[in-house]
Amino acid sequence: MCGLFGYIGPKKPLGDCVSICMNGLKQLEYRGYDSSGIAGIFNGEIKSCKRAGKVETLQQAIHSQKVRLDIAIAHTRWATHGIPSQENAHPHIDEENSLAIVHNGIIENHLAIRAMLKKQGFTFQSDTDSEVIAQLISYHYKGNLIEAVQKALLKLKGSLAIAVIHKHFPEQIIAAARESPLVIGHCKENEEVFLSSDANTFSGRNLDVFYLQDDEVALLHQNAVSVFDRKGKPLEKILEHICFDNSPISKNGYKHYMLKEIFEQPQTIQQAMHSRYSEDFGTAEFDELTLCPKELQSINRILILACGTSWHAGSIARSMMESIARIPTEVEIASEFRYTNPIVSENTLVIAISQSGETADTLAAVREAKAKGAKILAFCNVDHSSISREADSCIFLKAGKEISVCSTKAFTSQLTLIALFTLYMARLRHMSKEEGQKFLQDLKTLPMIVTQVLSQAKTIENLAKKYASYEHFFFLGRRYMFPASLEAALKLKEISYLNATGHPAGEMKHGSIALISDQLAVIGMCGNMQTFDKMLSNLMEVKSRGGPILAFAPKGCNEIKTVADDVLWLPTVPDYLASIPYSVAAQLLAYYIAKIRGTDIDQPRNLAKSVTVE
Repeated sequence: MCGLFGYIGPKKPLGDCVSICMNGLKQLEYRGYDSSGIAGIFNGEIKSCKRAGKVETLQQAIHSQKVRLDIAIAHTRWATHGIPSQENAHPHIDEENSLAIVHNGIIENHLAIRAMLKKQGFTFQSDTDSEVIAQLISYHYKGNLIEAVQKALLKLKGSLAIAVIHKHFPEQIIAAARESPLVIGHCKENEEVFLSSDANTFSGRNLDVFYLQDDEVALLHQNAVSVFDRKGKPLEKILEHICFDNSPISKNGYKHYMLKEIFEQPQTIQQAMHSRYSEDFGTAEFDELTLCPKELQSINRILILACGTSWHAGSIARSMMESIARIPTEVEIASEFRYTNPIVSENTLVIAISQSGETADTLAAVREAKAKGAKILAFCNVDHSSISREADSCIFLKAGKEISVCSTKAFTSQLTLIALFTLYMARLRHMSKEEGQKFLQDLKTLPMIVTQVLSQAKTIENLAKKYASYEHFFFLGRRYMFPASLEAALKLKEISYLNATGHPAGEMKHGSIALISDQLAVIGMCGNMQTFDKMLSNLMEVKSRGGPILAFAPKGCNEIKTVADDVLWLPTVPDYLASIPYSVAAQLLAYYIAKIRGTDIDQPRNLAKSVTVE
């Protein structure tokens, strides 16, 4: 994943360049926190500082070493090639200590390049694929840095966003990109240039920005930015002037961002719905939707592309679209989609779901679908993101910034948006105005229902105390509750590091029931009334084999008490909306179990918020 940041500006008091880059890194830490580093030029020499661990560790080292730089590039790493260590941290510096690079992406032919350079006498200090970029540019450097970078790009296979500095050019940064986002911001008035993996790190600034396209190379000075294509031909880039929001980020008294974001869900669900429906006509409305109703009426198939939590949301969307809008719908794990030679017709609508808008697998799948002529609609939470720019139309979640790596409010906002879009598509077809109005009445109760779930936080915390000692969990559900079970299991895995799996309850006896014992806790997600009796039978099968059961069940369904050891009573909602309150309850259970076990809840080991490599 990784995040990179760079800055050139007027020579202010010493250290200002460093503090600007460190602030950028802190905002990019969601991309990885295995290690971080910074490099720049001071008194005509390359200087660097890097550390294993989180950005805070680097900050302490910079303070103790009194690091000073005139220009700088910085990096926060999620390890792909090489263990998380100081040696493998970026920036990487060439053998002559003349240039430094930071890199996001994966170099697929790094072993061959490493072997070639070793034959030329180069030695390597790390196990990363990224170090070969620094050494390869150094190998090609004959006094023209842009030319050396372009020659290196021709030999590098894979994805990359890079920033390069060289001691012979103490007032410039070279940047290049391929299949990885890299945005450049320029403020002519202040003579400042920024580069970043994420435009939202430019918060609080008024900048002219543009994104580098594949194999474009940019030459950055504080008062000028030049861009060249892969053959060295100058390009004219269209600049967009943006005033970036500078809203402060705080836990607001909560112990963790995750808990704060869980409790924000009544508001974020409301925000996802705000100004997006008409009660008079019983339908949804989307100002951002540029695909016209006639185009959407011609759709005879929907294909949903997503990964992780977003794929779970897509799985719920599939059921809603087919049962309510009556449109054949498939959901594909994006990382598998592009390798299947997919069939995409002109009447297929592709919906890409991504919280960050930077998910590499989803982006690659979107590009594959676009190449086959599909219309792309994106559901995304982040403005200026890659997917929002690639899609024909993008509808934003409006959930606000989600800091915790473990997605909570973005997931329920996705489900809310999915419900609205399902209503919209159904009303374009067969659904009557009265049916649409009833659908909206149900949807509008969600903020209140989620508030009722959150009011049981203490009860859920007490249940967590009972179940936190288990090392293995099954989450069982049927219909809409099956993907909700997958998501609930994922939340527990992500932050507690426990072995948790989601199962369709009816499939359990086709193999997985062999694992039932008094050492495996079973969480029954009983929110689907259509399948409630069948769920009771499935949980009875668990009970008869000695498995402890915690049931999440609708109030009034007292039969569950004869089967489950513990019951968390939740509000009754229509089946197609039950995934939202049940997921909120599962988020709280995962949170309190992780808190009891003492794990790093907001930044779990081995994870990053945005998965920007395949």
